[in-house]
Amino acid sequence: GRISSAVAQARSGADIARFGAEQARLQTIVNAVSAYTELLTARKLEERYSKLATALAETERQAGLRYRTGEIASSELAQARARRAEADAGLAQAQGRRISAEAAYQRLVGSPAGELTPLPGLPIVPPSLDHALDMARASNPAMQQARAGVDAARAGVRAAKAEGLPSVGAFAEAAHVRDQFFPGYRADSVAVGVRGRWTLWAGGRVAAQTRAADADLDASEARLRQAGQALEGMVIDAWQGLATARRMTEASRLRRDAAEEALRGTRLEARVGARPTLAVLDAEREAIEAEAALLQAEGMQTVAAWQLNALSGNLQP
Repeated sequence: GRISSAVAQARSGADIARFGAEQARLQTIVNAVSAYTELLTARKLEERYSKLATALAETERQAGLRYRTGEIASSELAQARARRAEADAGLAQAQGRRISAEAAYQRLVGSPAGELTPLPGLPIVPPSLDHALDMARASNPAMQQARAGVDAARAGVRAAKAEGLPSVGAFAEAAHVRDQFFPGYRADSVAVGVRGRWTLWAGGRVAAQTRAADADLDASEARLRQAGQALEGMVIDAWQGLATARRMTEASRLRRDAAEEALRGTRLEARVGARPTLAVLDAEREAIEAEAALLQAEGMQTVAAWQLNALSGNLQP
């Protein structure tokens, strides 16, 4: 059984490598989706904060002119300057986030990010948590890799035990002899037979190899159980993360709509002189924060869905 055990070990090793490559592929896809959503969010936030900073710069300039003519107090001018500084800080943060997101995107994709289309719809995910767990146990590459490791360890046990068993082999030999000093001399021979070998005593070598192989098998089975427990926890986390992201997206969408409505109302009131210009800018800042929360929630929802599918082995090549 030594040859068949070696063949089984080689096949299990090839399976381990193949499942490892599949696991790397799935993780790369999830990382690419995360980088894509982060870059989209960062670009939109930078655009909104750039518009807000430009508007606040103009507001500060007009406030300075009105202060010089005595129309407003110094406190209003200070408020305008404070809001502009806050907008500049938000713009700088958004720019830094966008630069980091572009660098992460280029590292994963291998080329600079150009124009990006909006996020597509969510991928189809398992209908229930139990279904996701069943799919993960059956198709997750990490689990399959751990199972292949157990198969390789079992083949190693068989190979170690085979060292103490008899071996039988067939042979065929042929000889063709000529003598240069005696012309016509010939000594040809052909032999065919069977050889057997059985090591009856090896000083404990075979027993030690068998115990070591059994220990490797126990370790492989323990790693398989550990991989199953870790996978179950990650699937549950991904499922709950997706459910949380969905609720956050719904709440953030309501907040965004309410903030946009408040901004429209504040602009109308400011046109008739019922609200100051700074109130409009405050309402616009709240609308930007609400949109940022919605963008982040949508990104979290997309990444969580892809992560759940990756754990369950549901991402097709």
